[in-house]
Amino acid sequence: MNGAKIDMKKFLYFTLVAVLLVFVSEVYASTAQFCAGFERGYVAGYQQANNTNLTPFVPVCPIQPLKGFGDPESDFEHGYQIGFTRGMNN
Repeated sequence: MNGAKIDMKKFLYFTLVAVLLVFVSEVYASTAQFCAGFERGYVAGYQQANNTNLTPFVPVCPIQPLKGFGDPESDFEHGYQIGFTRGMNN
């Protein structure tokens, strides 16, 4: 009976670890797409605002804000919009 309790604890532990790993990988993938969009958008906005083809220094990607009603579903497009706006302002 004691062996069954230990096996159940191990099973629950490994299940919890697996769920956390899946969650962390999903968050990382979303963040990576957002930052890629932010970088592209920043460069495009900067180049358009300054009428240049030079690639600017891109600032560190911000933490992705919560999406509002009019924001795109894609994390890449969401990052692109925010980056473009910031690039236009610099």
